[in-house]
Amino acid sequence: RTLNKRLINRRRCFPHVVNLACQAILGALTNVDYAREPRTPEEQVSFLEAVDKDPIATLRALIRVIRASSIRRQQFSQIVKTFMGKDLQLLRDVDTRWSSAMLMIERALILEECIESFFNVPEFHDLRNKYRLDDEEWNALSVAREILLVPFAFQQRLSAQKTPTLCDAIPSFEAMIRTWRDMQSEFFGAAEEAVIEKGLDKLSVYLERAELVPAYIISM
Repeated sequence: RTLNKRLINRRRCFPHVVNLACQAILGALTNVDYAREPRTPEEQVSFLEAVDKDPIATLRALIRVIRASSIRRQQFSQIVKTFMGKDLQLLRDVDTRWSSAMLMIERALILEECIESFFNVPEFHDLRNKYRLDDEEWNALSVAREILLVPFAFQQRLSAQKTPTLCDAIPSFEAMIRTWRDMQSEFFGAAEEAVIEKGLDKLSVYLERAELVPAYIISM
């Protein structure tokens, strides 16, 4: 078949491709539009509606609520110091960095007990019904972290500044696909299987294109 010369000579950025795959997965898990601050009253209403739809949106909303008040921040900080022996802050995600969502979820899982204790403070009882995550939702966050941790680990490896990484691109694509495929088998027939497929679709397309680029083949 005749190949487009520009396609053959194009060397794709691995982190960019991983970002596309992870954005596809996040899009299946949560509404990524709500990773930024609502700019209008209408967006604020939509944001609150999104809280009822998925645990990532709920977590994101809770973090904003805590950070928006100095009293809540101080109270939460004291709770964290009591439970953890040091001050750890809840992290916020941003819509331009998929890894920030994974880090936000990971930190929240570490501080789950602190978050539950925060809701038990009498003056914050009004937040419980709106923002409290149940066990099923915490489990969903744990699964989301597990899925996103796969590309995060590979990207960290290939983003090392002092190590030539071009030769690792295709093997890393293949390794990520194998790892996600293995994970899919664990979730066979469940919703998580379809979520992972969203990322696999992106990786498979770019792997096929990368294998046409001589620079990748020569570097191996």
